[in-house]
Amino acid sequence: MNFTQLRCFIKAVDNSSFTIAAERMNFSQSAVSKNIKDLENTIGVTLINRGHHRISLTDAGKYFYRVARNVVDDMDYTVAYLQSKRNDPETLLRIGVCDTPLEQSVLPLFLRKLREAGSNLNIQFVFVLNNSIGELLNHHVDLCAIARDDVNVVDDVQFEPLIQGQVVVACLPDSPLAQKKVISLSDLIKQDLFLLDPNSSLNVQVNFQNELINHMGMDHIKFVQDFLAMNIYVRGGWGYGILPNFIADYQATDISYVPIDYHDISPYGIAYMKSFTNESVLKEVITTLNKAITEYLKQKNK
Repeated sequence: MNFTQLRCFIKAVDNSSFTIAAERMNFSQSAVSKNIKDLENTIGVTLINRGHHRISLTDAGKYFYRVARNVVDDMDYTVAYLQSKRNDPETLLRIGVCDTPLEQSVLPLFLRKLREAGSNLNIQFVFVLNNSIGELLNHHVDLCAIARDDVNVVDDVQFEPLIQGQVVVACLPDSPLAQKKVISLSDLIKQDLFLLDPNSSLNVQVNFQNELINHMGMDHIKFVQDFLAMNIYVRGGWGYGILPNFIADYQATDISYVPIDYHDISPYGIAYMKSFTNESVLKEVITTLNKAITEYLKQKNK
């Protein structure tokens, strides 16, 4: 088994075609077919059902595809990382993000300020929504944007806070709760509420959600997969969303965010391995992110 075989297999599956895979890899079709067949012979199982017009995966192929994809991605990450170290050990910086509305607003400002300062950092963003800590521990990313509660249990990880956490309610601007300056837990009783799925939520969010459920029960609570789905339900007038302030989309003009009368929650910031020793790069990133967040908050409050 070798990486050429794995790449041929992945490319054929991604394109549902040996022919397209061959074109994109600059191989002949017979070479792609042979590599995949040799791979199947090495493993001893059939991975692909070969049809006249398109291919499909066997059950073994579906399992193997996930493993092969991770192996190849890990190797690509490693090669890119080592090449960057060879050329300029301080150039490439991989930052794990969850693609929240806050990040969508702040990160462009962050990049702009780096460019204005003449930075030589080569920033790569890696989407790590459901495996932030795993990506950090496996060195797929150098830094990771995350809440502190999600890294407290890991001894080898350091954390730099950027935004103090607070629980807020997402609501339509003309809704009753939007008229309040602060919302109490009693204000939420018998209201239709949308919470983030505990299996995909930050620890800090789960802790508050459990307290809320204990306070008012489950009769008026529904779970959604992510903050994007939550915003859709809120915009549709189906209820209120409960989320941390560092996930909220403060650029949206059709949603208001009102703080809940609840103690401050875990801050949001940057996590990194203790083995990350480039202090000058870390200081540059943290300083620039703080400037970007300050500018974003000023725009938000206008």
